[in-house]
Amino acid sequence: MTNNVLENKNIPQVAMEPMNDVHRDELAIVNALYAEMLEGNTNNITELCEQWLEHTKAHFDREKSMMEKYGFPAFHCHQEEHIKALQQLESIIQAWNDKHNLESLTTYVKETWPKWYVNHISTMDTVTSAFIKQSMLNE
Repeated sequence: MTNNVLENKNIPQVAMEPMNDVHRDELAIVNALYAEMLEGNTNNITELCEQWLEHTKAHFDREKSMMEKYGFPAFHCHQEEHIKALQQLESIIQAWNDKHNLESLTTYVKETWPKWYVNHISTMDTVTSAFIKQSMLNE
């Protein structure tokens, strides 16, 4: 049995290596969080949740800036998905901070988030990174 939510090899790779690095960094935080959840280390869970939230905000802000800079045609669609995902993450973390309900956090971390993450990278990020990479080459 693995203590990881996902393995790096299971995350789709996109055209821009810096985006792949950000995706791997986020997965490392989530895997560390899940390991602490299995151990029941409340303080570490809280710290890692905050780290995850801050990383996600920075991740989405960087992508937003790049999409705006290069005029990505599906900007609004991609950005809307980021907004929804961030709201859900903030809600889950707020619920953890309020009640320390490990069950709902576990469901999100182990089931909801990995499915969304792989799908988002496979679809939105793959198309976005290819467009931005091509745009950069045309500068």
